[in-house]
Amino acid sequence: MADGEVILKLTDEMTQRLRAAAAAAGRPMGDYAAELVGVGLQHDWVEALAALAEYDRTGVSYSLEEGMAAIDAAVKARFDSRT
Repeated sequence: MADGEVILKLTDEMTQRLRAAAAAAGRPMGDYAAELVGVGLQHDWVEALAALAEYDRTGVSYSLEEGMAAIDAAVKARFDSRT
């Protein structure tokens, strides 16, 4: 394998979806896949890994509903403090 070259094995379904998405974008499949990987790697995984470590340490997790309720409460408190 040459430097910078990676070979990925995709399921047939993933390959079909990738082919269709690349065609819709008017791009070669390999270039489109490389762009998707690049976009995925832009994410800062530090926070996600810290959250995972905290879960591994404590076993505490929150449902989506609990998380959204906390966000809603924080937004409401922020706007209420301005009045």
